[in-house]
Amino acid sequence: MQQNIDLLKPIELPELPSTPLISILIPNYNYAKYIGEALDSVLEQTYPHFEAIVCDDGSKDNSCEIVESYVQKDSRIKLISKENGGVANALNVAYNNSKGQIICILDADDIWMSYKLEKILGLYTSDSQCGFAIHNVIEIDGQGNFIKTTPKYNHLASGWMGQVSLKNGGFVYDIPPASALSIRREIAEKIFPLNEAFTRNADSLIFRFAPFITVIGAEKEALSKFRLHGSNTTSATILTVDMLEREQITFERIYQEQKQFLTNVYGRQIAEQLTDIKHSLVVCHNRYLLGRLKGIPKVELTEMHQRFITHTEFRKRSTQEQFLFKWGEYLPDAIFKMLFYQLYGSSNLKHLLKRILRK
Repeated sequence: MQQNIDLLKPIELPELPSTPLISILIPNYNYAKYIGEALDSVLEQTYPHFEAIVCDDGSKDNSCEIVESYVQKDSRIKLISKENGGVANALNVAYNNSKGQIICILDADDIWMSYKLEKILGLYTSDSQCGFAIHNVIEIDGQGNFIKTTPKYNHLASGWMGQVSLKNGGFVYDIPPASALSIRREIAEKIFPLNEAFTRNADSLIFRFAPFITVIGAEKEALSKFRLHGSNTTSATILTVDMLEREQITFERIYQEQKQFLTNVYGRQIAEQLTDIKHSLVVCHNRYLLGRLKGIPKVELTEMHQRFITHTEFRKRSTQEQFLFKWGEYLPDAIFKMLFYQLYGSSNLKHLLKRILRK
């Protein structure tokens, strides 16, 4: 068994050139409202050696007209228009037209800090074996106002996490969303093309595959503004039963993709050692929440509760979550749901706090 585990190790990476080309992949669908801000943030980068490839996924608004105006302004911006096929398809098309030694993802509704590329390049040059670099983000709303004035993550994953992911149902925690992800081309060649059945959550394939084959470099500073708004395809500000159920389905699909990825890279023996997805903290969390909110039988709920609160990673949840889930089992359903929606929902209290923070 241990001999097989030893096969799981980072891919050896060659040294980067002194000024590598960075390819920015920007999938866009009906984000005319935001795409200009995203491209402005690209053109403001302090590291100038990049290409930005916008793949428009069959937008019905005037996105392409806006992007075309940037193409005319700067030759580093490129536009590819195609029929609607989903995020994975758009990323595949953009990647196939890229030439950079480093690949960055930028969602069309997000914004980068001007020194983002410079800082990310520093992660790669400081550790020649880093093939997957991430950074913190700060959340904004649809109008560009800060939802929180502090970065989203208190801690980011870093280092070699292959064994951790293998033992945790394929999960590595504390990895930010798409616009904070970048990979070396050598790693991208193992990951792309993405399965185009993933019309949403395509970035999950990148950050759930990369830790199996390379070292993670992390920058704790927030280098992008992550926009939360009603039109997001993979993010939402309110956690609901429907959302939890969709997320569980997505987790299962990605888990099967991970098993296939491990088989392709390392062989079946390693793939079979990927622990069951039910052992991961986020799945334990979702299963218990779903059970509680849907009122499943007490015996089943107790088993889910114990699996969740005794998980080795449970202590990393926020203080409020730990309190709710440790003692929530003993609360009447009505009170539990009230506290749940205060913690996860868009409550009046949360709106008040947001207004105070903005002021």
